[in-house]
Amino acid sequence: MPDSGKNSVNLGQMTAIKHENGALLVLAGPGSGKTYTIIQRILHLIEKSNVDPASILVITFTKAAAREMKQRFRQKTAGRAWPVNFGTFHAVYYHILKTSCHYRSGNIISDYEKRELLKTILQRPGFTCTDEEETIDSLLGEISRFKNDGCPPENRDPECGLISREEFARLYRSYDEALRREEKLDFDDMVLRCRDLLVSRPDIRKAWQQKFRYILVDEFQDINPMQYEVLRLLAQPENNLFIVGDDDQSIYAFRGARPEIMLGFRQDYPQAGIVELTQNYRSTPEIVTAAGRLIAANKSRFIKKAQAVSPSGEPVLYRGYSTRDEENESIATEIARFPEDFNETAVIYRTNQDAAAMAEKLTEKGIPFRMKEKLKSPYRQMAAQDVLSYLSFALEGRKRKDFYRIMNRPSRYISRSAVNGETVDFEELFDFYAEKPYMREILRKFQMDLERLKRMDLYAAVNYIRRGMGYDEYLVRTAAEKGTDKNELLKEAEWFQKQVRQFRSLEQLKEHIALYEKELEKAGRDPDSREGVSLLTMHASKGLEFDTVYIPDCNEGIIPHRKSMKDEAVEEERRMLYVAMTRARKRLTLTYVAGTKEEPGFLSRFLTDLVRQSVLQ
Repeated sequence: MPDSGKNSVNLGQMTAIKHENGALLVLAGPGSGKTYTIIQRILHLIEKSNVDPASILVITFTKAAAREMKQRFRQKTAGRAWPVNFGTFHAVYYHILKTSCHYRSGNIISDYEKRELLKTILQRPGFTCTDEEETIDSLLGEISRFKNDGCPPENRDPECGLISREEFARLYRSYDEALRREEKLDFDDMVLRCRDLLVSRPDIRKAWQQKFRYILVDEFQDINPMQYEVLRLLAQPENNLFIVGDDDQSIYAFRGARPEIMLGFRQDYPQAGIVELTQNYRSTPEIVTAAGRLIAANKSRFIKKAQAVSPSGEPVLYRGYSTRDEENESIATEIARFPEDFNETAVIYRTNQDAAAMAEKLTEKGIPFRMKEKLKSPYRQMAAQDVLSYLSFALEGRKRKDFYRIMNRPSRYISRSAVNGETVDFEELFDFYAEKPYMREILRKFQMDLERLKRMDLYAAVNYIRRGMGYDEYLVRTAAEKGTDKNELLKEAEWFQKQVRQFRSLEQLKEHIALYEKELEKAGRDPDSREGVSLLTMHASKGLEFDTVYIPDCNEGIIPHRKSMKDEAVEEERRMLYVAMTRARKRLTLTYVAGTKEEPGFLSRFLTDLVRQSVLQ
């Protein structure tokens, strides 16, 4: 493809490259050579149109993309130090603030400071939300969404469902006031404050408009309303906006990205031209056809005609399995057959947590893997940690730390002050509660239950902890108290019980957990590494490509996600699957879990659309 250094340029690319002044929308699908087109466009402006390099601004969405764009541009310029400006939206807008308002790095609030600030606000009277980590994450996400939309918090309900509109509005205002009082900016404020500056100071706005006369934007479909508003201010009055993107790859709604911005670009700029890059230099015709058939079901999109340049290859495969474990085993076994292809193989999931089972399966088979996003070990979930502590306390010596974790799960009304040493002696507990016969009876039953655990295999022991000792009932009560889904907690316990079936001893289980978590840590240490099989979310896969791609769990409730079943959300879920499919160059396999009579699985509506003209294997 052109990005690989070939000199061939197709008609669409040539039209975009030679565009002179005014706005232009370039529809660039997966593998269509958009980076090549942008770089050639810059060179054309400088060499053919005599544009001052310093007046060209190239905006990307990630630092990595900006670095790559800059590096590839320099490779093309044969060492000439042309001062073209490259940067992310946040970097460019912060540069404007720093230059015009003398902001410094110390004005940017760190993630830790931001979280602590929100915790302090939630501890004030009148707030009902807890300050637990997951709650803080959700509320910070809501604040970010409102800022990116430019939406006053009183105008709509927060999406997380944790807090009312009125309470969220107070939280938002308190957070914003605290930032201003401490002269701090969070990430999203860089855009908002830049917008405010350009609106309120025509002189500063004019200076930056004269500085950046030609603006090129990569991945335009990922833009949010506030970024777009600032971009439009900067582009005036000449409006030399060269935007490149693919509305079918707009998958960042949680960051405020809206495909409607790209779809409405020509309404904002009626004189804008439009060019489509139709040739796909990445994937085989089979992959391009399948992905095109999937995305064609979306209603809100530009209709495109992608064509594969490469010759015909292997058919896209669709496979069903009875269980997820069978699915993971099959994929991992197939991957293991081709160790020379590890670095060019990816398994792409809807969410990060979905990748945990595959990571464990690859660990068991000694297959190296890498992860772009850090994965929390499922063995660190509450249920797994609680049951592990039960097993450790019963089988490995009665350590105080294990006892403290389990003594009131379920509640037995045991006080921490009843334990003195590093190990727990039940005779001392009986003495502590000598004048409370009901507590002695509770302790006696607890002691008998622990003795029973010693005589069981691990699977039976976990089952007895859950159902014989009342742990599942504790999980149900905990969910009710926290207002969370009890089924999620019960699934964690069920998952752990299934995992222990394969181990003959607690020692074996703990050795496996230690090895697995070590591999997880290693896999996430260098997110830019290309060593080993890639385990990625659909979001993280964007911009990458591999010879072989597997997309597991194509089931209803996973893709589309159970929380994204409304019309607009379903279209975004379809776009996510489209992005994942178009990462593949040569081989693409989509799988699903058919389930059993007891636990049926439901084929994703997206896969149903795809296999109408194919055969499930």
